[in-house]
Amino acid sequence: MLLLEKEHFNLNLEDTTPMLKQYFEIKSSYPDCILFYRVGDFYETYAQDAEISSKILDIVLTSRDAGRGKKIFMAGVPYHAASQYIYNLVQNGCKVAICEQMENPKLVKGIVKREVVRVIT
Repeated sequence: MLLLEKEHFNLNLEDTTPMLKQYFEIKSSYPDCILFYRVGDFYETYAQDAEISSKILDIVLTSRDAGRGKKIFMAGVPYHAASQYIYNLVQNGCKVAICEQMENPKLVKGIVKREVVRVIT
């Protein structure tokens, strides 16, 4: 497993990338759920959701740039295989909010509109 230095993970939302601002805005409406945030062909989880998901699902916990030299935990699963991962999370007591891309990323300049389309319990 990749070891990550915790001091690089102290994030100020004002300093994060536009995509992560959108993620945390959506996540704030679903604080009791693991947010499966669609990014291309993957559902990504970030921060504490990534830590939880990586442990339960036995997937790699990695990180990505969050802006201003900070990093954020990240773990993801391919969208075409998501149902088994979601099932495993639910079987382990988690609720999962599915956040889909509502626009074609190829046709959008800037951040793609996303919204939660269902919550699985």
